[in-house]
Amino acid sequence: MNKKLFYAVVFLLLSLSLFLSGCNGGIVTPNPADIGGDAYICENLVRGLYIALSNQNFAQALSYCKPGGIVFKYVNNLWALAQDYPTLYSTYQVYDVYNFEYVGEYLSLRYDLSSTTHDIYGNTYDTTFHYGQTGLFEKVNGEWKWS
Repeated sequence: MNKKLFYAVVFLLLSLSLFLSGCNGGIVTPNPADIGGDAYICENLVRGLYIALSNQNFAQALSYCKPGGIVFKYVNNLWALAQDYPTLYSTYQVYDVYNFEYVGEYLSLRYDLSSTTHDIYGNTYDTTFHYGQTGLFEKVNGEWKWS
């Protein structure tokens, strides 16, 4: 009888520990301090987008964006502008990416960049610096994309 009681108590303790260990059916949101790999992925998306735009590779730039998102529309508008004014182009330089944080199911970050306008004849017109730009990313089919 003593053995049966012992096994019953062990079974109850194991069942209780499994039940209390997180089987609440809710969505677990990661701690912002533990962003880790997601931050690196989204930083690479920022840098990759602006490298593609600098090279006027608009198809590649669109691959970093969520279809129908605001950045997707921005890239399409730049592509249309490049077709309307083929002698002008811009180059971009991302200087810093910082302040990674989760906002619900999105990942938000800040970045600093500059843009310089050129023409095909070798002239450079102006360089504009943009500080504290916000990037918002979400997972689309398991991959991080610009929103």
